[in-house]
Amino acid sequence: MPNSIKSKGIKVFHEICAGACLPLLFAFTAPCAHSQVSLSAPKTVPNVHAAPGAIDQPQPRPKVIIMVWDGLRPDSITQEDTPNLFALRRAGVNFVDNHSTYPTFTMMNAASLAAGSFSRKSGFYGNTFWTPPPVPTGNNATGQLQSFREPVFTEDYAILQTLNSHYDDLIMVKSLFQVAQRAGLVTVSIGKSGPAFLQDMNGGGYFLDENAVLPLAFAKELQNAQIPLPMNAVKAFKSGELVLHPKNGNPTQREAYITFPLTEYGETVFSRDATDETQGVPEDSANQYMMHVFTHYILPKKNPDLSLIWFRTPDNSQHGYGLGSANYRKALRSQDARLGELREALNQQHLAPYTNIIVVSDHGQSNVSGATSLFPLRAIEPASQVQGGVSDAKLGKPDFVNGYSFSGDVRSADLLTYAGFKAYDGLGCLTSSMAGIKGDLSTVYTAKVDTTGELCGTPNTKYMSISATLTTPVASFKVPQELPEHAVIVAPNGGSDYFYVPDHDANTVMELVRFLQSREEFGAIFVDSRYGDQAGTFSLDFINLENVDRKDHGQPDVVASFDWDSNQRVKGILGTEYESFAGQRGMHGSFSPMDVHNTLIGFGPAFIAGKSVGNPSGNVDVAPTVAYLLGQSLPGAEGRILNEGLIKPAANEPIRVKQTILVPATIANDLKFKSPVDPTGNTPNLKHNRGIYTINVVMKELVVGTKTYRYLDYAKALRY
Repeated sequence: MPNSIKSKGIKVFHEICAGACLPLLFAFTAPCAHSQVSLSAPKTVPNVHAAPGAIDQPQPRPKVIIMVWDGLRPDSITQEDTPNLFALRRAGVNFVDNHSTYPTFTMMNAASLAAGSFSRKSGFYGNTFWTPPPVPTGNNATGQLQSFREPVFTEDYAILQTLNSHYDDLIMVKSLFQVAQRAGLVTVSIGKSGPAFLQDMNGGGYFLDENAVLPLAFAKELQNAQIPLPMNAVKAFKSGELVLHPKNGNPTQREAYITFPLTEYGETVFSRDATDETQGVPEDSANQYMMHVFTHYILPKKNPDLSLIWFRTPDNSQHGYGLGSANYRKALRSQDARLGELREALNQQHLAPYTNIIVVSDHGQSNVSGATSLFPLRAIEPASQVQGGVSDAKLGKPDFVNGYSFSGDVRSADLLTYAGFKAYDGLGCLTSSMAGIKGDLSTVYTAKVDTTGELCGTPNTKYMSISATLTTPVASFKVPQELPEHAVIVAPNGGSDYFYVPDHDANTVMELVRFLQSREEFGAIFVDSRYGDQAGTFSLDFINLENVDRKDHGQPDVVASFDWDSNQRVKGILGTEYESFAGQRGMHGSFSPMDVHNTLIGFGPAFIAGKSVGNPSGNVDVAPTVAYLLGQSLPGAEGRILNEGLIKPAANEPIRVKQTILVPATIANDLKFKSPVDPTGNTPNLKHNRGIYTINVVMKELVVGTKTYRYLDYAKALRY
């Protein structure tokens, strides 16, 4: 077991129990990093198949556990790194052509998994979106006042509570958890702050995430069982309603990334994950704690019918270190150990024979990089100290196959400002060496210091993305109290960005689209249909994003995927993309097939053993399928029941797969393309000198009986 497991929270567990709950502690202290669980049924099981003539035994209700592996690409499942999942996939049903909902963000797909619907019905636009005035007021999970004037990141249960109240139902359709609870079924949702809560925002079941335990009675129940609570758990209730034990600690604390001396570019990226796994999986002990509470208390005490377990692994390490890195593999092994612990608990508690496990990822993932012809990949040589600027000694020699990228970060508000737009993203001053280190070791941005605080608000703040054309505090891109005419609000989301034009000026939208088409960092572009046909784009409605009831209330006017390259490799892993200015090595959210194609596996008594399903499927299909397994229905869902993987399908309608369909957009002409090496836009890209831009959208259609289901495969921008 990694040393990081011995966190303060787990130490407190021992102190509180004082020997009274040693059986509960065993999962924390026993070796488990590579534990594998047999897929065979336990020797002693309930008599669920009584012989003819035997006294009738009550049949146990079927149970479903949805386990979300955040960011898991299907090609990351290997016998070496994920032995438990590798075996589960072979023993169960592997849906080999599953699709994440675009934009391929965590919270977008949390909504699809919750309700089986796209934004056009659910009205939800996470991860980060902007709420037009009047804005709500509320706190975040730590109890701090949250500004909703800026675009807000929704991976926080308290922020979701505020937005749910503000919008009078943040998700506009009935969720799987609501249907289950109204049928009298017991539900539980645990794990990553944000997506776990989104499953049960109305609070009808048991909930545990990295910050909170709900309802209050359940929090006190865990305390009475001498189980520590997340440190911020008290913030969910009125003062004095919940008091933590003096030795409670912080069992969901995430270990910090190992830090190295900062460079002038404000990043630790140079030495991050150079050669080993010592930097690890920061959330490892938190995940172990939450899985332990689920397997050792919730399963035996609450006997849930529907459970969702959503951990931020391997996504978190993929973001921080990149796919193909040593810590990416460590994260895979960590999450696989959690699956092993879950399966072992089901066997020991004789629950396996009537429990179905669905393993799904919210999205795939790509490494962050610009074109390596502009920004060569490099090997990393960790340095004990940094002396002035970037050098070959610190970056290592170029490595065009196995090296790391030092490019790909794009700040849309900055580029827009250089082009004359009044753009705001609310993020203030930022630094990131991932903005681009070129072949000659020069950088896209030059780091500067705001000595007076005039630009960044804090004296001596380093920044590298403040547009040189601005000299006032507005240069930090904070959303002003009163928006100027034709303002553009940018909600940076990673692999795609949302653009809001608050006054809905059609000419501003047209100019915005033309600008995005001219910058090679951006890929496919989608526009609200109220603005009519925009050359070289598709409507939001075409990709299931247009919700007529959320226009002017959170729906973006324009959505743009960053450009991607599915053939480029970083650290030996196929697939790269540009990202919002985040300093990450790995990202998702784009319309790349690497982000769209994700993992879906079904295992248990309801699923056909050892089957591979080649029909296209999607995350929107999970909720209606689970509802059926629980004897319920989800009539408002846009997804379908995955009958071809079930022993007893809901229907035997004929299934026919239409051929893959490529839909080209119209052509935008007379564009002047700008090079990614120059944020000012003064450097043309001579590679594409005809000024032509268009998009190809590729989709698959599946006809089930008389109904057609459409799965979006990818969308690629083309420039000539």
